[in-house]
Amino acid sequence: MKGERGFTLVELLIAIAIMGSIFGVLGEVFHQVVTIPEYGNDKVTALHELQNVAHWVNLDGQMAENATGGNGLVLTLPDDSSISYTLAGTDLVRSAGTAERTLAKNITNVNFSVVNRCITMDITSSPAGRWEVSENETYKVHLRPTGS
Repeated sequence: MKGERGFTLVELLIAIAIMGSIFGVLGEVFHQVVTIPEYGNDKVTALHELQNVAHWVNLDGQMAENATGGNGLVLTLPDDSSISYTLAGTDLVRSAGTAERTLAKNITNVNFSVVNRCITMDITSSPAGRWEVSENETYKVHLRPTGS
């Protein structure tokens, strides 16, 4: 068997090390391709919830003549009707008369303060998921100018 040549132990170890490095890099790339979109989706969900609440508070707040803050928000409109925002579990609910609408889910904290006809809303959204994404924003809305 003089003419047959095989691989030496050193050559095999080098080949295994190179293949291990290649598979390690491919494994990490695959992990990133699978997990990054999920993380991004959680962040987009959290931001969308915050922006939806901000839209409604802005819309109603600019029509309101008076506001009372705290853990919830009560807005009094010119026709003496009221609109309230309350946290029910992790759902932020807008109530106007007999109509209720859930504006956002996964809200873990909301606080409304009213100073000098300006509503400041501090709100946090934390969608359920393995990434534990949490987004916190502060929004300001000015009430309708008084007639005086």
